[in-house]
Amino acid sequence: MSNIKTIKANDSWIITDNQDKNKIGSIVKTASNEYEVMYNNVIGVFSKKELLKNFGNKLFQEKAIFKTVTHEPVNTLHGYQADQTPHNGMYDVKHKVPIYTKEPKSKSFFCAGYYLINTNKGWQEQYCPKLITLQKYKYHGPFASKQKLTAFAKKFVHYEHSTH
Repeated sequence: MSNIKTIKANDSWIITDNQDKNKIGSIVKTASNEYEVMYNNVIGVFSKKELLKNFGNKLFQEKAIFKTVTHEPVNTLHGYQADQTPHNGMYDVKHKVPIYTKEPKSKSFFCAGYYLINTNKGWQEQYCPKLITLQKYKYHGPFASKQKLTAFAKKFVHYEHSTH
């Protein structure tokens, strides 16, 4: 449980612990009218709609408010599972996928979620592939679960589902 305090109405907030003593995060409006959220050393970028979904509509009221924060599970980014704690999390608008690094200073990005990728070996299921893989091959995803990927594949993609 956490609290949110308005610093500047509709523009910036701080997230404090439930005793309201320690700052544990912040929300700041960016020049591109998105919101950068830093929470427990994880950074993400949200649209206003995503922000409202995750933090509630009281964020945009004029008075300073306190609101209980509902946050994603630890290894989740924009609603998709990551194979470990995501660092430098953001949303790749061009490819429409949530991306992250595995280390704070890494430059190698991975994509959260499950994907169906058409490599030289045909359509394959991959969990948290490298972003460079999606830049190179045709793909479907992200999917929030392996079951959703499999259901999509059976309906829309002609490939043999393998379990190895």
